[in-house]
Amino acid sequence: MFEYDEDAKKVDFSHNPFSMPQGEMDALETKDPLDILAYQYDIVCNGVELSSGAIRNHRPEIMYKAFEIAGYTQADVDTNFAGMINAFKVGAPPHGGSAPGIDRMVMLLAGEPNIREVVLFPMNQKAEDLMMGAPSPVSAKQLKELNIRLTVDGPKDATKVVAPSAG
Repeated sequence: MFEYDEDAKKVDFSHNPFSMPQGEMDALETKDPLDILAYQYDIVCNGVELSSGAIRNHRPEIMYKAFEIAGYTQADVDTNFAGMINAFKVGAPPHGGSAPGIDRMVMLLAGEPNIREVVLFPMNQKAEDLMMGAPSPVSAKQLKELNIRLTVDGPKDATKVVAPSAG
């Protein structure tokens, strides 16, 4: 579930931070973090990941502890993952799933070394879709429809999206 990040000199998540650790809270409290496994699974063919999945960590106290091991505070989790942690606080049920990469399967079947050769509208290394011109500027009308305003903080080019407060 965890690995040691040499650059940051700390323990961090190795895959999906929202996966249930095997052994649950007991493992988080008693085992070396680098020995903890998670309920995660992949389907791999010839070294290519075709599908990935996990059992979701659905217990808030376990999620807080797992994130604490990776250097996050409870406030970090509440702020950065509010939708997920709040859902689990009100009783979202245990669940899991798998996401097959059909495009990766087609890539293997077609004998293509690069997934961009089989994706209809491939993105470049900057996550830009050059065929669709995305991402593109957003109009003031679109922002108003979604009740979003933009503010600029810090460096001139650092823009963040802020949801207006009620009232």
